[in-house]
Amino acid sequence: MTLEIERKFLVTKIRKMTLPKGEAIEQGYLSDGEPTVRVRTRGKSGFITIKCAGKKTAKLGKAIVREEFEYEIPTAEAKALLKVAKWKLKKTRHYLANGVELDVFKGSHRGLIMAEYESEDGSAPKPIKGIEWREVTEDRRYSNSWIARHGVPPRGKRKKRK
Repeated sequence: MTLEIERKFLVTKIRKMTLPKGEAIEQGYLSDGEPTVRVRTRGKSGFITIKCAGKKTAKLGKAIVREEFEYEIPTAEAKALLKVAKWKLKKTRHYLANGVELDVFKGSHRGLIMAEYESEDGSAPKPIKGIEWREVTEDRRYSNSWIARHGVPPRGKRKKRK
């Protein structure tokens, strides 16, 4: 078990640039509650991941801190689990030099680009020339499980509730 300390960003503008070679990811969710259970193929490998907000987790600044249990499983088993997953998504992940992971979504989620950044202290990543983003760490609609289940959130700002 590890602690995942992550911040998420919606990429709002990206100039034409050459990204590092990406890695194909297909993931599906076997549950979308607490805990979240995800199965994924990444390249030619398979993984199952359980994420939960346990007693040891808390917010660290804006970062979301969760317990994460991730195990490599045979790729054939990951593919079999993907077939029964309730909600799915596909994306290409690009690993940028400053530790930012840039996810370019495919299929019905095409057009969505998200950046994720993990750190030990919950800090934000340094800006990247040519990429503009808006932090969405605290907006559940930008979690991968929510996107897989409900689709890409509307681009406008969230309406204030009265």
